[in-house]
Amino acid sequence: MISHVSHLAVRQYSSLSSTSKSIHAVASKGFNLQTDAYAQTRPSYPEALLNKIQDILPEKASVIDLAAGTGLMTKALAAKGFNVTAVEPVEGMRNKLMEVVPGVPCIEGTSWNIPVESESQNAIVVAQAFHWFDDVKTVEEMHRVLKPGGYGILAWNLESGNRSEWVAMLRNCYEAYDSAVPQFRKMKWRQVFNTEEAKSLFALPYTSELFKHDYWVPKQDIWRRVLSKSYIASLDAPQQEALKVQLDAILKDVPTDDQNQVLYPHDSHLIYFVKK
Repeated sequence: MISHVSHLAVRQYSSLSSTSKSIHAVASKGFNLQTDAYAQTRPSYPEALLNKIQDILPEKASVIDLAAGTGLMTKALAAKGFNVTAVEPVEGMRNKLMEVVPGVPCIEGTSWNIPVESESQNAIVVAQAFHWFDDVKTVEEMHRVLKPGGYGILAWNLESGNRSEWVAMLRNCYEAYDSAVPQFRKMKWRQVFNTEEAKSLFALPYTSELFKHDYWVPKQDIWRRVLSKSYIASLDAPQQEALKVQLDAILKDVPTDDQNQVLYPHDSHLIYFVKK
């Protein structure tokens, strides 16, 4: 169900969409192809990270979950009592989010055209996505939407090759296919915060915190997790099968518990900054 404010915002977005920038073709194609795999195999966020967000925001804060995907962060924010509105450009993702978090408004929009009123939000959270739209227009639009003193909050889960040899081996295989797409690990997203525009809008430098996020997962789900990556989902079937053979060979010797689950180490990164 979309609130009255969200309904007005959807009409605003539709009227401006012809002049909006386009979302990355690989992101649009890949995430539409593997919506179910994304929803079922991507991890949520560690409680310590979510508690930190809760600490810096007011109780029942108004929060945009921008590029909300299938609602992993949306669901976590709603559980913390925030007044959440999900904004997501990919139709397949929006449909899945409305299944996963049916009580949260979910509207079409992009980082360059967030369809809500100016100075209406305590925070904009971007989970697992800022690297797709890390430009000046995005930070200008975030500034427009945030209340004075509002927070921009970025979060990423990253498989921890630093703390696991087999994870490092997996990443070496599948990251061979990501050379043409933006990724958090390439750290190019940081460049926008060095611009004069960003410095004029937000109190910088941003604050960065790191959290361990290790969890048990069925071994067979690891391939589906890799397949949920947009640049892998966009490969043709023979390329995907060849990659799966490589990954299966690595996973063969990874120890499991009595339910064929493996401990999957992740590092969760939290970045936050305040509107001037």
